[in-house]
Amino acid sequence: MKLNKISLVLMLVSPSLFASPNLTISTSTTSRDFLLTSESPLVVPLTKASYTLNVTGIEGSCIKPKEQKVRFSQPLALNCDSPTELLIKIRFNGDYAFVFDAENKTLLIKRQPKKSTDKAFKRPLPQVQCDIYKGGEVTINLADTYKDGTQLKDKLSGQVVTVIQQQVTITPAINSGGLILLEPLKGQFKEAKFNWRNANIYFVMIDRFNNQDTSNDNSYGRRKDGKDEVGTFHGGDLKGVIEKLDYIKSLGTSAIWLSPIVEQVRGFVGGGNAGSFPFYSYHGYWARDFTKIDANFGNENDLKRLVEEAHKRGIKVLLDVVINHPGYATLTDLQRDQIPVVNPAQSWPVQWRDWQPNTGQNWHSFNDNIDYDNAAWSQWWGGDWVRASLPNYPKPGSNDLTLSLAGLPDFITESTKSVTPPQWLLNNPGTRVISHDNYTVADYLIEWQTDWVKRFGIDGYRIDTVKHVSGDVWMRLKEAATKSLNDWREENDETGQPFWMMGEVWGHSAYRSPYYDDGFDALLNFDMQKKMDEGALCFSKMADTYQNYADTLKEKPDFNPVSYMSSHDTELFFGRFKSFEMQRNAASALLLSPGAVQVYYGDEVARNIGAYADDFHQGTRSDMNWSLDANRQKLLKHWQTLGQFRQAHPAIGAGTHKEIKQKNGYAFSRTLGGDKVVVAFAGKSTEPY
Repeated sequence: MKLNKISLVLMLVSPSLFASPNLTISTSTTSRDFLLTSESPLVVPLTKASYTLNVTGIEGSCIKPKEQKVRFSQPLALNCDSPTELLIKIRFNGDYAFVFDAENKTLLIKRQPKKSTDKAFKRPLPQVQCDIYKGGEVTINLADTYKDGTQLKDKLSGQVVTVIQQQVTITPAINSGGLILLEPLKGQFKEAKFNWRNANIYFVMIDRFNNQDTSNDNSYGRRKDGKDEVGTFHGGDLKGVIEKLDYIKSLGTSAIWLSPIVEQVRGFVGGGNAGSFPFYSYHGYWARDFTKIDANFGNENDLKRLVEEAHKRGIKVLLDVVINHPGYATLTDLQRDQIPVVNPAQSWPVQWRDWQPNTGQNWHSFNDNIDYDNAAWSQWWGGDWVRASLPNYPKPGSNDLTLSLAGLPDFITESTKSVTPPQWLLNNPGTRVISHDNYTVADYLIEWQTDWVKRFGIDGYRIDTVKHVSGDVWMRLKEAATKSLNDWREENDETGQPFWMMGEVWGHSAYRSPYYDDGFDALLNFDMQKKMDEGALCFSKMADTYQNYADTLKEKPDFNPVSYMSSHDTELFFGRFKSFEMQRNAASALLLSPGAVQVYYGDEVARNIGAYADDFHQGTRSDMNWSLDANRQKLLKHWQTLGQFRQAHPAIGAGTHKEIKQKNGYAFSRTLGGDKVVVAFAGKSTEPY
């Protein structure tokens, strides 16, 4: 690529020119990524818990001793050119410093003294080398992608150019970040069929997205806390999703992933390590009855209409499925289901759902009045159904299949024993739970989940906590869901693609693992979010990642990574740098990635992190921002253009990737049958956002 006005500069010069040391801090259910620099310690607030630290991006020659013990305030050796995993246990809440020594390749962890003033953590920009685009025309080498004389259009600027001697000359659009998206003029290419490898999946956390029906905001007697509303229901519902389907379609969306819709535990538990807020199951991952829609989200008519309206717009619907665990035992549920394990104080309200902490108490304090040694816990789920630290229940284990995630009861899905649903569940008004002879725990869960497919024509699943349930259960679920969808289509005289299932294997990156043998068509790719910092600063930094993903897609026909930039269990990309320019460029890096992509609601408008008290990940579930300032309107326009470009060209996610060498800058083609596009990057733009 010839740039008329270009210079090569080194941004944020560092001795480590190309490496970007990265630290991932994870629990069993959440994670955050941080850049490490030897210039200043990384200080992170941590609560009492066990953490896995993963350090990557260390270059040089170094190997961590196999028997190295992790001790605080002592340098820990790291691996070069391969990940270093360190296990730590935090016993005291507070700030912890991670001191990286680039020369000696070590990491020191120490507790920080309490600061007198709060200072927001500011993430340093990556240290990368990038071409700079200063404006004017650029000449792009197209190699043999198109014949001379072919007319091409840049999706971002609308300019039409003609291929001459395998080149075109064009000016990148204003506010494109130096990006050029070339496609043949309409009519010169044949539209390809939808391909899941090119899927653009929009993840909606229903409660936080759009509140269209305020009448169900406080179902089951749920309450607001009158403060920051960190863990309360905010009112979003299925009708709210329906109302915004045209907006979702404008993003080039091919499928909507809905957070779990089933009836949740009705009350609260204590939120955060300090019990600083009431924590309700607004997110949908603490089920009470898997056969009903939670009243806060709507009803079956709403779901039926949502599926119908989405299908009219060419959008598929994916339900979030949880097989590993139900929800906690809350005061509301224990009182309603008459499980006699609570000793209420005289000061308690008649309805326990209205309990609030008194002076000197917090939102965990109600547990003081629950008898966790009472044999009456057998009337809850019972020891044939779940593992829990309760009388006559099997105790949780220490491996992936038997541990208790975040203290949740763990369904014994591997059991071959016949079970009967608990009486409180059979008595639940409106339930579809029926007792069967010779049904195991897994039999019931599979029946309950696939019934939604059979009755509403659901197109696929997003599966939660995959590695905590045995593979044979997932295979059975996939087979049952496939049959259920076929039955629905036969009854409704419809056709379509096979049932599709993607899974969340915590920490899984972009490779073809044995999980694909368990019925999964795709797995969430935790790797991409780590690549975004550099890719957003300089698009050409995605070259190795794109090539790696594309090569694996080519070699493994049943492989499909679902990449993302933000998540409810990690962090919001916009929260990393608070930069609209970085958010725009990250959108380009994500939406042009080989394989499927997932957009977390609000990524496209730089949704801000919300209030989170002492539980950071609550902030990633903030309310959708529908009132947009000028910067967010520009960002949304860019996102819509890229999303629609991706949707029109299945070659982007599913095609053959070929880098086209340029004199300067970066370019590649993607080809799938007759569908061909070229993406070019003229360099980092110097124009203000």
